[in-house]
Amino acid sequence: MTAEINPFRCDAVFFGDSITCDGNFDELFPELRVVNLGVYGDTLEQLLYRVPQVRAENPARIFLLGGINSLLPSNVERCLEQYRLLVDELRGACPQAELVLQTVLPVGGELDPEGDLNEAVRSFNQGLKSLAGEYGLACVDLYAVYEKDGVLDPAQTRDGLHLNFNAYGPWAQTVAPYLPSN
Repeated sequence: MTAEINPFRCDAVFFGDSITCDGNFDELFPELRVVNLGVYGDTLEQLLYRVPQVRAENPARIFLLGGINSLLPSNVERCLEQYRLLVDELRGACPQAELVLQTVLPVGGELDPEGDLNEAVRSFNQGLKSLAGEYGLACVDLYAVYEKDGVLDPAQTRDGLHLNFNAYGPWAQTVAPYLPSN
């Protein structure tokens, strides 16, 4: 019996902005080959330019989280158009990879006193779920994991936007069903 050759360079790429960047996914999934391609401040447009980095990793799975650095209450539809382009580019660059969308997390109340940005996040996330359905992709609802009373749970954040170190455990538990069990 010959061993099956794995055509992928890594099991998963986590691709996104600073919220992804801060994740210790390699420690949370030590049995897997995980690459974190999160970058502080990345907008959806900047993520689009970094698709070749994802392709270079030749992942079996891509976990995509992006949008909070682009999103305003006035541009939800434009952000969804950019996200669609990003999904198309990732699918073209990594046609064998399973692409998993992840909803955008809420922000803390101190960053959104009127609630307009979190309303835009909810609207954007509904669009992401529709996009996932249209493309036949999984969509992991991270918003639901971290939302408390309409904002980012204060116990899970260090500044109203970024998660604290201990908050990545629930994220890992939420995406674990989409990863191989070795």
